[in-house]
Amino acid sequence: MKIYSGLLSVLAFGGVLFSYSFASADAAKGEAIFKDTKVGNCKTCHDTGDKKKLGPGLKGISDRASKEWITKWLEDTQAVWDANEAYTQDLKKRMNKEGKPKPAHKTPVKLTPEQIADLIDYIGTLK
Repeated sequence: MKIYSGLLSVLAFGGVLFSYSFASADAAKGEAIFKDTKVGNCKTCHDTGDKKKLGPGLKGISDRASKEWITKWLEDTQAVWDANEAYTQDLKKRMNKEGKPKPAHKTPVKLTPEQIADLIDYIGTLK
């Protein structure tokens, strides 16, 4: 019985390590997505500093918006726009988009969860 429970503990711990290694994001891949005009194309509308282009500058974005908000924004921008929660209201105000039915934000392709995680990891480095 002791061997059996010990084996289960080892397998459970190994499973956690296995899933963690594949779930971790990669800032270098995120930077490539940010710059790639056929995938993220973020650089066209966003500055990596404070400068406002079509969209806001992304320096310090991880201090202004939660990882969950950014994830939702990248998954379904219109749904976040429509939900109109506090950070979205602030964003609309700063971007002079109050009362607008649609955001200007678009990506060339729908990003995968892995691409979104990588992109969030990259923009989190913009301090």
